[in-house]
Amino acid sequence: EVDKGWFMFFVTLLNHIYWVVGATIGGLIGPFIHFNTQGLDFVMTALFIVIFLEQWFSKKGHLPSLIGVGLSIICLLIFRKDNFIIPAMVLIFLVLTLLRRPLEKKEEFI
Repeated sequence: EVDKGWFMFFVTLLNHIYWVVGATIGGLIGPFIHFNTQGLDFVMTALFIVIFLEQWFSKKGHLPSLIGVGLSIICLLIFRKDNFIIPAMVLIFLVLTLLRRPLEKKEEFI
């Protein structure tokens, strides 16, 4: 029998080690590797749209998704397309953190 707490600890520890080692290797050899990133912005946008739709269809309550989209649109209008991402992420984080308990309670009844 494996202790679940220790198992989760070591999985998390290994994830962090892989992340640090991968980032270090990427930082060291990254300047020497060149590849064409044209079209990557389209691919990333499509990826996040698909992730959003999968979440939308897998959950019954859509209020957190609507909050995220709404705050993003508001930040886009205020800060314009070149500067809206960080304010939107901060606002989404703050609002969803403040509304976490009410949203969880509402989801129990859906």
